[in-house]
Amino acid sequence: MMATVNRSQSSVCWIGASALCLGLILLTVILVSHNTNTISHWDKKYANLIYEITKSRDELTHERDQLKMYSSNLAEEMEVLQSQYDTVAASRDKLQEELNRLNLNRTVLSPDKPCRQGWIQFNNKCYYLSAAKESKTWEESRKDCQEREADLVIITTKAELEFVKRSSSVTWIGLSRGEQQDEWKWVDGTNLEGEGFWEDGEPNNNGGIEDCVEVARFTAAWNDAPCNNTFSWVCEH
Repeated sequence: MMATVNRSQSSVCWIGASALCLGLILLTVILVSHNTNTISHWDKKYANLIYEITKSRDELTHERDQLKMYSSNLAEEMEVLQSQYDTVAASRDKLQEELNRLNLNRTVLSPDKPCRQGWIQFNNKCYYLSAAKESKTWEESRKDCQEREADLVIITTKAELEFVKRSSSVTWIGLSRGEQQDEWKWVDGTNLEGEGFWEDGEPNNNGGIEDCVEVARFTAAWNDAPCNNTFSWVCEH
């Protein structure tokens, strides 16, 4: 009898254990299946997100490259236009200088005091204008005038200033700083009298080396400049 009971109890325990193990296995399968579905869902979600970000990045990269190309083309066009402008401006200035010379050559010579050939008369004085393409330092310009039995122009009136400034874009005149740095002297040895015809803010002796004076066409005023600069010049006789 006891053996039968023991066998029955063993059978019940075995069945219970088997049922418990089967339950655990089913629960594990359910959990794994759930986790697998969850992971698969998140994988798809992140894959879509990565795809969208990558697509946006590629579109922005393409747009950036297009803008770079457009900017490069604009820069090239600007360089071409600037080159054309410089050429036209240079041609315009040359034509203006030639026109000024032609107008100056139309000045009627005084019958009682004609100027030498190649010189121009203005207000009973004779002037020599350097060629359009010639430029010299202040000292070289003065030497050229002296070799022509003249000297750099001395400007004493506004009319004479207007006459001289028409000759070239920038022109040396016969005014320079004397040994005393606060005085200006003409080539004939006389001191500058009055305020002169200085450009606003001049003379400023920029860099401490601006000891000679030039006249610019577009300002029609005096400016101190380094004597070693090279400009056109006007001689007066």
